[in-house]
Amino acid sequence: MKLRFLGHAAFALELGGLRLCLDPHKPGVVGGRFQLPAITGPFDAIASTHAHEDHSAWTPELGTLRRIEGDAVLGAVTVRGRPVFHDTERGLRAGLSTMLSFEAEGVRVVHCGDVCAYDDADVAWLRGADVLLVPVGGTYTLDGAAAAALVRAVQPKMAMPMHAADPRIALALAPVTDFLGHFSQPPWRGATLEWSAGAPVPAAIVLLNPP
Repeated sequence: MKLRFLGHAAFALELGGLRLCLDPHKPGVVGGRFQLPAITGPFDAIASTHAHEDHSAWTPELGTLRRIEGDAVLGAVTVRGRPVFHDTERGLRAGLSTMLSFEAEGVRVVHCGDVCAYDDADVAWLRGADVLLVPVGGTYTLDGAAAAALVRAVQPKMAMPMHAADPRIALALAPVTDFLGHFSQPPWRGATLEWSAGAPVPAAIVLLNPP
């Protein structure tokens, strides 16, 4: 497995011989409030947790028209989805998001999407994740404290915070340090995480933003 952070909630995931783009954005979305660099492929497929344009923005540079939004089989990769609330009012304000699980080669990566509320059944579904990509910025997602509580309940091998404050995103999001402050162990930091089943792991990871 190879994982690279593309900013906000977007990742390039290489797993099972495929290259996937999770929750892609593009410059200028959300009324011009996104100034992250453009994402370029080619990818074999796009996976989107929900239809908001900061999580499902397509461009020709992605190199594929194949979009996954729930259960699917992509070659050796099994994708499973589970709907969750995008707010604390049972979806009345922001609707639903989907947690997406990607599994191949004995490795399971879960992108939590814009989860803002969860229950014991959601925790049970998440258990067994090797890598948990979890939002931490608040504002219609979990904040740092709630995200840390979810990580402790799920106990993944690794947790990667996302959807946090970024100077190139004009949204009211909390900094990633609000999440990291709930853990005593300093996070592993790097541009790309490469990992295979059974290899040693850091408890928490911070993948660096693209330049």
